[in-house]
Amino acid sequence: MNRRDLPPSLAAEILAPTLQPFLALRIEFPDPVYAFTGKGAMSFASVDGAMRQWLGIHGVASIGAATESTDGSAQGIEATLFQIPSEFRNDIADQAVRGCLYELYLGAFAPDFQTVRAVKRIWKGTLQSYVIDDLGESITVTAGGESRAIDQKRPSIKRFTDEYHRRKYANDKFFEYAPKLTEVPLLWAKQKQDPVV
Repeated sequence: MNRRDLPPSLAAEILAPTLQPFLALRIEFPDPVYAFTGKGAMSFASVDGAMRQWLGIHGVASIGAATESTDGSAQGIEATLFQIPSEFRNDIADQAVRGCLYELYLGAFAPDFQTVRAVKRIWKGTLQSYVIDDLGESITVTAGGESRAIDQKRPSIKRFTDEYHRRKYANDKFFEYAPKLTEVPLLWAKQKQDPVV
């Protein structure tokens, strides 16, 4: 990501003499997590346009590099949130659902550290792993995610057979005659057509 990818408001904040940045994490658990690196609560709209209330975790965060392999394919990302109050440990552990929506936002506060001046989603994918380090009074959570680009490298387990299709749709006969289609003769246009025997 470079400055050309940023909205003008966020680019202006980054170039300003002072910057109050924050990192926000959205994970759509059954009880969703909307957290940011700061104190108190704030509101801003995520990419889907919905205004959400984001709670401060009072700690700081780090984002692992979104690396690429030598063939240019994406490898995923990890975000770590530090100094999360320990009372959230069970909520996070009980609800972690692999494959749920996972987004990272970068933003800038006004000097009051509550008003959001600019924000941009910097990564979107699905949650694939999480690690909780219990430090007593606080916990550290590392959430690993993968983008759709990684899913494209995985082989599909779907099979276009009658048996596979009927496991999902018991009464649907869509693929029942698919194997016989390979035995159907094709008639190509020519001057004289021979009758099909």
